[in-house]
Amino acid sequence: MMKLLEPLLPSISTIHTRLQQAHNVQWLIGGSCGLLLHNVDIGRTPRDLDIYIDLKDVHTVHMLLEPYATDRPELSETSIYASILSHYNIEGHLVEVVGDFKVKALDSMYQVEVSYLRENFYSPAYVEGQEVPRMPLAHEFLFNVLRNRPDRYEPILRTMKAYPEQHMKALRELINRNQWGHEFQEKMNEMLDWNR
Repeated sequence: MMKLLEPLLPSISTIHTRLQQAHNVQWLIGGSCGLLLHNVDIGRTPRDLDIYIDLKDVHTVHMLLEPYATDRPELSETSIYASILSHYNIEGHLVEVVGDFKVKALDSMYQVEVSYLRENFYSPAYVEGQEVPRMPLAHEFLFNVLRNRPDRYEPILRTMKAYPEQHMKALRELINRNQWGHEFQEKMNEMLDWNR
């Protein structure tokens, strides 16, 4: 898995070093890089790097990464996503910083709370000797179910079921903290046997 991540390691390292300058900034690597950091096989090298932050950190993170910026943080809304997006070219790779991320799909409303996730479910990966914060798999699972990506959520779920003690508490908590429609709940019940 790390082989697939290798081209992005210098970018991750640069981000880590720069964001460490602000002690109170909370960030997490998500998307395909985040999955690889959890050893979930996505079968290809990620095209870019997704960093998630809370609204309170948007300005600080942009300031720290400004030498690499290709635009400024701006509200981005689609039919299912809303976030404050900004983009950077770091060590030759596209980096997308996603602030205050919300997903509305399947009659559900899901909000990513980076500080909460780091405080309660922090499990770093180690990249070239640096401790790198990765998004919990529970988030990746919910996010990919909401956007109807079985190619992603099925391998994620297999990994979570292999290590339930690491992942299921976070999944329960995220389900409790957000709003879910009937169709989504049906889907969850099909895929998860909570009693096992």
